[in-house]
Parts: sequence; C-alpha cells; structure tokens
Amino acid sequence: MPPAKKTKNAVPSTDNAIAKQALEALDQIDREAQQKKQAQAEALKKARESITDRINELNHQLSQLDKALAAITGHAPAARVKHARRDLNEIRERVGRWMEGRKGQKFGAGDLQTEFPELEGVAVSIFLKPLVESGKIHTDTSEGIRRTKYFVTDNA
Repeated sequence: MPPAKKTKNAVPSTDNAIAKQALEALDQIDREAQQKKQAQAEALKKARESITDRINELNHQLSQLDKALAAITGHAPAARVKHARRDLNEIRERVGRWMEGRKGQKFGAGDLQTEFPELEGVAVSIFLKPLVESGKIHTDTSEGIRRTKYFVTDNA
C-alpha cells in the first residue's frame, strides 16, 4: 500500500495564525470599547447623582428662605405651584413598544426605571397592569413576587 500523499502545504497554518491574531485584536478592541462605555456610564451616573443631590440641597435652602421671609414679613410663603398630574398612558405605550422590540428578554422593575427615568417613583407593577391584563406583556414570578420580570413572548 503506497503512503498517503499530503495535498496541503504548511501555508494554511500561518493563515490560521494570522486569522487568530486578527480575531484576538478584534476581541481586544471590543473589550476596550466596553470598558470605555462602562466608564462613561459610571461618570454619567455620578454626574446625575451629583446634580440630583444639588437640586435637593437647593430646594432645602429655598424652603429655609421662604420660612425666614415668612418670619420677617409675617405672611405665609407663597404656595408652590402644583404640577399637572402626569399622563402615564403615553409612557405606557412607549414602554410597550420598547418591550415589543426586545421580545424574549425579561426586565425587572429597576431595569425599566433605568431605561425610562420618567418612571422614577412610579409603582411599575401598577403602571404595567393594563398591558399585562391586555396580554401584551407577560410576567415571570419564578424568582419570587418581589423579583417579578416583565417580558413580551417571541410568539405573540
């Protein structure tokens, strides 16, 4: 029986090494990009928190000034202007559309509040109740009622 001849030469192994280097370089670039995005996100979160803290501090100072003026003048401070009640239906529709674009992914209340800052201070379970009752959004309580996840099914 004659020995089997090799039909391939050593060139593909160097091609594989070059391809491997290229893939490693791409992975490195992706890792660096992710690190930069995380650093930017953290910086923005810190800036937002700092601004929120400053707003709270200024509101406190404003109330102190109002009290001081009231004590000096003897008149009660002017009533604060009441804001109109928010219409959550528009936001609810946006959340529904956003979740439909992410079928199969599950989101907790905190995830939705992070994505939609206007939901801050809103009970997400009550906010989403109309969408759950209509069948557009489903719930997963397998991790417990306090860790309810909301999602849109792939086959909906």
